[in-house]
Amino acid sequence: MIFAIVGTQRFQFNRMFELIDQAIESGIIEEEVIAQSGYTDYKPKYFKVEPFFSQDQINDYVSQSRCVISHAGVGTITNCLEMGKPVIVIPRRQALGEHVDNHQLEISKVFHDSGYVAVAESLEEMEDLVPNIETLTFQPYIRKESDLIASIKNYVNSL
Repeated sequence: MIFAIVGTQRFQFNRMFELIDQAIESGIIEEEVIAQSGYTDYKPKYFKVEPFFSQDQINDYVSQSRCVISHAGVGTITNCLEMGKPVIVIPRRQALGEHVDNHQLEISKVFHDSGYVAVAESLEEMEDLVPNIETLTFQPYIRKESDLIASIKNYVNSL
């Protein structure tokens, strides 16, 4: 099972769910997908969505999943990494009405460049990542008040 999550921001993230539907339709994703859709109004063809889950439900789905497909929310990413799950991040973009600015691009770059996550924004990238996610090597994530987290917090707080 793959768990997909977009967080609780009051912005749609149709692009992420359209991409997941395309990946299922093309056979890139062959397993069940369960998703937290938040305020996304896209109605998936091939997978189940619920607007919101409790933190316990999210943890259960993350725990049961083979990997997580996520927006670039710091809390969501770190929660999944702490649970030892590989994360494919799809950052929200301001120009597409998915957020107020492009901080998710910067967050995804920091986590990717640090070796913690994979980033995908196209069907081709999903095709490279989803079937092979277990064979990729990620840096182990240990929560601490590191320079990475402090930098992300400082950036987000400066917005």
